[in-house]
Parts: sequence; C-alpha cells; structure tokens
Amino acid sequence: MKGFTLIELVVVIVLLAIVSIFTFRFVGLGSEMYVTGAERLKLLDQSRFTIERITRELRNSVPNSARVRSLADGSECLEFVPIKVAGTYYNAPFNDSAAATLELVTMSTSWSQISAQAPNNDRLFIYATQPKYVYNEDVAGERRWALADTNQTRSGQQTTITLESNYFFAEQSPRQRLYVGSSPVSFCVDTAGTIRRFSDYGWNQTPSSSDNVAIGERIINLTAEGSQPPFEVENATLLRNNVIHIFLEYETAAAERLFFNQEVHIPNAP
Repeated sequence: MKGFTLIELVVVIVLLAIVSIFTFRFVGLGSEMYVTGAERLKLLDQSRFTIERITRELRNSVPNSARVRSLADGSECLEFVPIKVAGTYYNAPFNDSAAATLELVTMSTSWSQISAQAPNNDRLFIYATQPKYVYNEDVAGERRWALADTNQTRSGQQTTITLESNYFFAEQSPRQRLYVGSSPVSFCVDTAGTIRRFSDYGWNQTPSSSDNVAIGERIINLTAEGSQPPFEVENATLLRNNVIHIFLEYETAAAERLFFNQEVHIPNAP
C-alpha cells in the first residue's frame, strides 16, 4: 500500500495553514466591521436623542433667555429658563405707586402654583428682550421681572397674582404678554466629553454636580484642535428670532468623527 512522503505531508500542512490564516483573517475583518458599525449606530442614536432633547426643551423656554456660560472647570454650558406658564396680563404695576397685583389670563390649566421660595423661585417676565433682563437684578435701574408671593387666586382661565413688595416692571409688552419662568436649566459639555443636564441650582448660580444627569458622551468639541464651540446664541432683533446653534462633534473608538449641527429658532415674542 502506497503512502505519502514526508515532503508531501509538510506541503499539505503549510497549504492548510495558509488557507486557515486567510479564513480567520476574513472572519476577523467581518467581526471588526460589525463591531465598528454597531458602535457607530449606537453613537448616532445617542447623538440624535441628545439633539432632540435639547431642541424640545429650548422651544419651551422664555424668549431671549438662552445664553452661553463658561464654567471654571472648563465646561461650556447652554443655559435657559423653562416656561412654567404664559399668557396675557392686565393691570400689571409699572411704577412704584401702582398696586402690586396683576391679572394673568391663560388657556393653560396644567400649571402649578407659582413658587415664591428661594433659591428656585419662579420669575414673572414682561418685555424681557435680552438675557441681561432675564438674569440680572436690574439693568441701569430697570427691572423686567418680578417675584410673586403666596397670595394667588385662580378662577378658571384668570389668576390674580400679588407680587412681593417693591416689585414692579419697567416696560409694557406690546402684546401684553407675560411669561412665568421656572429655575434655569443648563446643558453642559465638559472636558471629559460628557454632556449633562443640570437643574434646580437656582438663579445666577454655578450648576451643581449633585443635580445633573448625563445624556451623551464621546463629545470632543473642547479637546479637538480647530473644533467649534458646542453652543452659540444669536440674540433676537426686531427682524430676527432668537437663534441657538448647537454643534456637537463626536468621535468613535475607531477615531471616526461624527458632526451634528442644529439651529433652534425661538420666536421673538417678549
């Protein structure tokens, strides 16, 4: 019975080894492509959620309240004031001798009582045309917001609100609009590449690390050379809405970069 020579066996083993190497390499490339694609898809879903979350909240913010803040730890934040309720006012005080009450008429019925407790007390805004009128105590002696005390009487669509003492408004709204804003909210991108939502930290305070939730990661705006800032605000004018630019740049584990650029328009209706 005739068998194989040693040389023939060695040749067969070498050929089988070569075929196995190429086979496993092909399977390995397929696995790498699957992992890379799955990670890219996960990052895309996460980034879409982040953009949608910020956009929805911005569209329910007090007009002209959006501003960009830089924190001491290097974070870049987009801060704005959520609307608690909006409507039309009557008999609001516009001088220190007027009665410290006003009538709020609104179609909304789902809002709760206006809070008067510091530091998260709600503010009532009339004709706050710039962020400085929203956050500052007063601007050149003018105040365009007030605080309500606990004396509030609601009857159907009309609510009688008593303001705290020494509060009155500097300017009338052309359409008699009144906005009640809750404590500010911030979306901050930190140097570690995480974007977080901060709330309940009060007015003109630094967002607290204890009141936040992470909604995205792997953002490289603050670390990549030549990258744009994550947030930019164009203040409203008589002929233009308040425009907020959101530019988020992501990087996958495979060093692929994804860019998201969103414009959010807030109607100029103070």
